[in-house]
Amino acid sequence: MDDLTRLRDEGYDVELHGAYLLVNDVPYVTTEKAVARGCLVMAATMAGDALATPGDHTAHFRGSEPCNAEGRPLTNVINSRRSSEFVPGIRTDFYLSAKPKSGIYASHYDKVTTYVSLISRWAGAIDEGATARTFPVRGAGGGDDEDPFVYRDSASSRAGTTALNSVFRGMRIAIVGLGGTGSHILDLVAKTPVGEIHLYDGDEFVNHNAFRAPGAADVSDLRSRPNKAEYWAKQYSRIKRGVTSHQTYFDAETCQEVEGFDFVFLSLDDGADRDGIASALEAVGMAFIDVGMGVTDTGSGLTGVLRVSTSIPERRVQMPTGGAAPDVYERNIQIGDLNALNAALAVIQWKRHIGFYADMATDVSAFAYPVSDNTITPLTT
Repeated sequence: MDDLTRLRDEGYDVELHGAYLLVNDVPYVTTEKAVARGCLVMAATMAGDALATPGDHTAHFRGSEPCNAEGRPLTNVINSRRSSEFVPGIRTDFYLSAKPKSGIYASHYDKVTTYVSLISRWAGAIDEGATARTFPVRGAGGGDDEDPFVYRDSASSRAGTTALNSVFRGMRIAIVGLGGTGSHILDLVAKTPVGEIHLYDGDEFVNHNAFRAPGAADVSDLRSRPNKAEYWAKQYSRIKRGVTSHQTYFDAETCQEVEGFDFVFLSLDDGADRDGIASALEAVGMAFIDVGMGVTDTGSGLTGVLRVSTSIPERRVQMPTGGAAPDVYERNIQIGDLNALNAALAVIQWKRHIGFYADMATDVSAFAYPVSDNTITPLTT
């Protein structure tokens, strides 16, 4: 039996929010020697969809200072008074540390029951009915939040960015073009808790795509020559809910489909009508990022330029033309690491735009990375 089921079967009011385990309705004693109820919050280490061995021995507590029956603070448990918001809307007040002799708890069940006992036994001395085993009535969803991932995101809890992730919630994203750069954009966006990701590409996924894309494609997939959007939607549905494929090329008329979306990434082929698509997206008020890259062989090594252009309703930029123009961004050489870097720069720019990263250079809407110079250069827009 997994730890979460065992705790619930024994009557504890526990739930998972993102990658944090919450223990609600924990009785404790206040400094006034009154019994109150608080909440324990601890990072949940996951193995797939099950709780694994806890990563550390600490926890956080929401409530006033927990005390013994005499109203004296539990200094053997309280590490410090610390206000934190690991889960959006749930702020904790104290940082707790109760390290077992072994140095680590064998399970989340052991960790939860130990902390509950250390805090609640004093409440029981005042009120015999004070228990954390309240056997709450739960609906079919078990009380958990609607998670956008197939399995829990424990990376965010380890990094302490779970509260920041609220900026992604419910967002509808479109990624146009699932070649080398577009597939890497998908890889990064799929690991954020956006609500929906729509993939647009009418092309086939074949050998040369596999060598510029994240992961390792199976030879059977390459032999079947799947549509790119369909292939990538299948791959990333393993981790992310709400990934939808659109097996079609994207043009100015298609822009009507994404009206009302929150953001669009354009990773277009050379022959695409970049100007027409950009103008159509602007006409429906879309915020979008357009990426481009061009690599040339100098005879003594490759050189080239990566570009990221951000266009939002408050600040539009001029996009490079698509098609036959002899532009450095339109060379056909592409290298996987440059595709990945171009995608990373675009996703970082998107995250700055929505507030995940601080934006202290708001006047820079477009920039280039010349490979041979190893610098990032703002572009005149």
